[in-house]
Amino acid sequence: MLVQALDINLYQKGLENKLDVILANADYEITKSDVRHEIRSNHKMTEKVLRELESEGLIELVKKDRTTLVKITKKGVLHIKQWNRFYLDLYREQIVDHYRYVGLPKWFMEANQSGGL
Repeated sequence: MLVQALDINLYQKGLENKLDVILANADYEITKSDVRHEIRSNHKMTEKVLRELESEGLIELVKKDRTTLVKITKKGVLHIKQWNRFYLDLYREQIVDHYRYVGLPKWFMEANQSGGL
């Protein structure tokens, strides 16, 4: 969800060199509530997941007014790129089921096209 908000192809050549500029100019707002809805979780579990991701440096939580925004970090994008194929292979059935009504996300299709699945 966070990588999808950046609207980038994870499998493009030279991505790592472009990421600092991409992230600095990224104009998206994903709230904790958006994440909770996406992972179909309650407030307590969402907080736990976000705290863990933040402690690993994969996301940054940014306070804006009365809302907390979730921003992916460079380390987070590179983690997704590295592990996408593994996660998609392992959880393919669950991912397809999760997105059955809204269609598979762009990143899933890009991983398929790059030979990841």
